[in-house]
Amino acid sequence: MHHGRRLIFVLALLLLLLPATLAESFEATDQPLDLQGATGDTAQWLEAFSNSPQTFAYTITAPQPDRTISMSRVKFDSPFQSPFPENNVVPGELYLPQRTTGKIPGVIVLDILQGNALLPRMMARWLAREGIAALYISMPYYNERRPKGGAHERMLSDDPRVSIQALRQTVMDIRRAKSLLASHPEIDPEKIGITGISLGGIMTALAAGVDGHFYRVVPILSGGDLASIVFKAPETRRVRESLPAKGITQTDLAKFFAPVEPLNFASRIHPETCLMINAQNDETIPKANAEALAKAIGGPTVIWSPLGHIDSVIYLPNILQKTADFFNGKSVEGLEMHAK
Repeated sequence: MHHGRRLIFVLALLLLLLPATLAESFEATDQPLDLQGATGDTAQWLEAFSNSPQTFAYTITAPQPDRTISMSRVKFDSPFQSPFPENNVVPGELYLPQRTTGKIPGVIVLDILQGNALLPRMMARWLAREGIAALYISMPYYNERRPKGGAHERMLSDDPRVSIQALRQTVMDIRRAKSLLASHPEIDPEKIGITGISLGGIMTALAAGVDGHFYRVVPILSGGDLASIVFKAPETRRVRESLPAKGITQTDLAKFFAPVEPLNFASRIHPETCLMINAQNDETIPKANAEALAKAIGGPTVIWSPLGHIDSVIYLPNILQKTADFFNGKSVEGLEMHAK
């Protein structure tokens, strides 16, 4: 009798855990890359991001409700195959409002350089509370995608071209994630956006420029001219200090980054679909780099924090609310930013 009760308890516990761990499989189809109007180097660079559209499978777990939102874990294969199996599977988290009326916008959310996922998860939850589906995906070589023993680090140091491949893989993963969101029954396939902060903002600009058809684009604390950023940002000091010994100048680095330079694709982002949020005294992404990106896009709405890259965090609630408003189709032009 005692053993029977224990068995019933174990079975009941398993049933409670089952919905959170089971994953269902679905299918979506890659969207072809629009090369119309691209010429010269731009056309050649875009081709490197293009792959034959495929129908791909993805898994999604049962939603885990949390007050007004729910979260499901998502996985799909990267369309770019690196030498590391761990890096070729893209994990993500899909945040949805629990109550929706009709189709809702969907947004891809990207991480910062540290890659601890705290900021993108906060952003995704905020967006979901505002009635927007938000999909956070891990970028190549981050978190679950990090090869065992850091095997990729030697390859990155031996062959700098691998860093270009990682940026290219990021964009291709983002475009596949866009197709995934478009296939979701609750999401409006015509209203898929993208956002990210710092490195995530740079990748937002690059991916949106390559794709050319995101509904709305919000790069935060980002800019263009990657070589210039590497030669100025505190976060890239070690890389910068290693370059003279290799005989690499800023001009050399600019040529190296050209195939993945956001400025080279920014004209494919319609200015009316873009909101930039930047910091006047940013030491990581200087104002000149932000202005260069805005100019290349053609005059998007730009909101400025009066602070720097890190201390602009005090404006985070305002930044997230303006981001959500923009994805919900509201105008944010002319609004001042105030700390809360």
